[in-house]
Amino acid sequence: MSDNVATRRRQSVADPLRKLTRDMVEFDGIGRSIGRIEEMALLEVADEIDREHERRMEDCRRNTRRVTCNYISRMVADYKRGKKWKRKEYEGDE
Repeated sequence: MSDNVATRRRQSVADPLRKLTRDMVEFDGIGRSIGRIEEMALLEVADEIDREHERRMEDCRRNTRRVTCNYISRMVADYKRGKKWKRKEYEGDE
């Protein structure tokens, strides 16, 4: 998946909950629709899910960037010292 501002804004993991809420407002299948309070509560839950998802994705991006930079800088430092870099020697070292 592309990692730019436009795709970050479009990622919504709670869209199925929003769609279900919309469908339930119209008609829930047993002859009664949900009220306005329940609709607002479900939409607030969907918003909270999206906020938490975005926070975790940003943490993941930051952590991936950090680990990659550390890996490359260690590899370059060892290369400058003339040491052949072997991944097996550095298992678990981050």
